[in-house]
Amino acid sequence: MTGFNIQRLKSGTKLSGLKNHKWFLLSCVLFFLPLVSCGDGKLIPEKEFISILTDMYLSKSYFASDGIPDARWQDTIPYNRHIVERYGYEWAQFDSTVSWYCKHPKQYQDVYDLVIAQLSEMDKLVSEELDPPSELWTGKKEWTLPIDGRRDSVPVNVLLKGVGRYIVSARIRVYPEDKSVNPRIALYWWRSDTTALGVRDTFWVEPIRKDGLMLKYSIEKTLLPGTEFTHIKGNWLQNDPNPTDTTWAKRAEIKDISVYHIPKKFD
Repeated sequence: MTGFNIQRLKSGTKLSGLKNHKWFLLSCVLFFLPLVSCGDGKLIPEKEFISILTDMYLSKSYFASDGIPDARWQDTIPYNRHIVERYGYEWAQFDSTVSWYCKHPKQYQDVYDLVIAQLSEMDKLVSEELDPPSELWTGKKEWTLPIDGRRDSVPVNVLLKGVGRYIVSARIRVYPEDKSVNPRIALYWWRSDTTALGVRDTFWVEPIRKDGLMLKYSIEKTLLPGTEFTHIKGNWLQNDPNPTDTTWAKRAEIKDISVYHIPKKFD
């Protein structure tokens, strides 16, 4: 992973769309070529060379977003040298590495593609920072049964915020003394229709052991474009009927209930 501090990038810095810009590779060749010594020094390994080029591109993007008009690679040579040295290499090694790749365009194209892949991944991270996760759970976050209800199932009814990732989690403990049958998490996507039940699709079903241990249960699901679900519904402690015992009660705890939505862009 690149060593550049991505937090320094301005929120307006644009990294997306790089796959369509061949000028990035050409700028590397045109601006670095006059500087290389064409020496026979030891080459920088490909993996670290990719990280160095990625950091250099990010530094250029940062300077441009910081109000420096038409920022050029020549303007950032001192910082570029610092980037190379931070990876433990001499500037002469960087010269030799660039010179070698300039003479091997196929390998240079491969490196270019990998740099673009790293920048694209960072673009996703920046997008998530610009659109941070939002907490959707507005109900009670802690339940103790039977105090909060002898047989309550702890209902879930969360309004969705559109497409993207949904992370649902809670810490749950069910004691051995619990008398419910087949306790489980049972959640589903939901939207209304002309029926009383609406349209449902399974979101999460998971059994809960009666071992007295406080365990964290978590799942992540993505709501894709084109789906019309509007809610996540269901129960945290759903159970089967127990017709043979009319006095049964639950013995369980739920803590730290949360439902996070992370916006996601779909091409």
